[in-house]
Amino acid sequence: MFYSPGEGPVPFTYSAEVFPLSHREVGMSWAVATNNFWASVLSLTLPTMLRDFKPQGMFGFYAGLNLVAFFMIWLWLLETKQRTLEELDYVFGVPTRTHMKYQTGPNLKWWFNTYIMRRKGLVKPQLSHFDDDREVTTPKITVGDKQA
Repeated sequence: MFYSPGEGPVPFTYSAEVFPLSHREVGMSWAVATNNFWASVLSLTLPTMLRDFKPQGMFGFYAGLNLVAFFMIWLWLLETKQRTLEELDYVFGVPTRTHMKYQTGPNLKWWFNTYIMRRKGLVKPQLSHFDDDREVTTPKITVGDKQA
């Protein structure tokens, strides 16, 4: 129910955006090959899982995998919406650890206050700020006593 409108097309859209033109064919082919490999694994294991787990257990297992994939995407994939290829170089220059601290710190707090507590007018924190001349500055995120 959630795979196709949610996480299903991520490999195709994300890899189509993020690779520079010189590497786009290779990146896209790896994304499609990986997606098709796991689709093959699914089709080969589905009859056995259906027999052993019954339909409820099998769908519960795959729902759990989608939940794990949701958190992996949330923690590790950077936002590429409305960015040029040149800006993406800066976006992907942010270390993964810094992005994870941003997602679990300021961004999670903003999301909770906006969607759970229903506070209106809160400004979403940005990991990378693009100035008018499209120069990027990446702020330091402080988590506890350490800076990322």
